[in-house]
Amino acid sequence: MNNEKIFKDLIAQYSDIEAKDITNEMSFRDELGLSSLDFMSFLGDLEDTFDIELDEKKALEIKTVGDAFNYLDSLQEAVVCHA
Repeated sequence: MNNEKIFKDLIAQYSDIEAKDITNEMSFRDELGLSSLDFMSFLGDLEDTFDIELDEKKALEIKTVGDAFNYLDSLQEAVVCHA
């Protein structure tokens, strides 16, 4: 399973929208309906699932699915570069 599929499956656990219907342009709050608490729980699950540590300031700047996926991708690239 690729990272994008895992990522969208994780988002779908917090939303009424199926993973296959989630797009990068969707807003976590407005289109996916995540409350602030849901969003913070999602970020925690994201850290656990991908074995990463999010920077709190940068994480709070995330508004859309694409923002989150790009941030995740950049963190994973940094880990690979330092391995």
